Amino acid sequence: MSQHPKLSDIQDNRMSPFTESLGLELVSLDQEGCTMRLEISPQHFNTTARVHGGVIFSLLDSAMGAAVYARLDAHEATATIECKINYTRAVTGGVLECRAKVVHAGTRTMVVDGEVWQDGALAAKCLGTFARI
Repeated sequence: MSQHPKLSDIQDNRMSPFTESLGLELVSLDQEGCTMRLEISPQHFNTTARVHGGVIFSLLDSAMGAAVYARLDAHEATATIECKINYTRAVTGGVLECRAKVVHAGTRTMVVDGEVWQDGALAAKCLGTFARI
């Protein structure tokens, strides 16, 4: 059985210059989900010496989008329709791991669950809806 075309070209099609500039690293991706990691560096901090919420959101959105991408037909693309995020702890450094899993794959949209973990503690939880386009 050959590999799904979306999985073989993930690096070229999901890791954009923006995600690369943030330092996001693709750890694993298959039709069960996606794992990405981020090593925190000085560019990620806000003025209160905490990681900016937008950085954490970008990690979640990227991993959830990749999880959807792995489930699409070869001719399809995806776009985020909406996301709801809860930040559960302040992040002040270290390494973040994001895990994303498609929980519903419909004909027009997919619902994805994402979590960001740091040292065994939940840092953020997200539920998003992505379009098939």
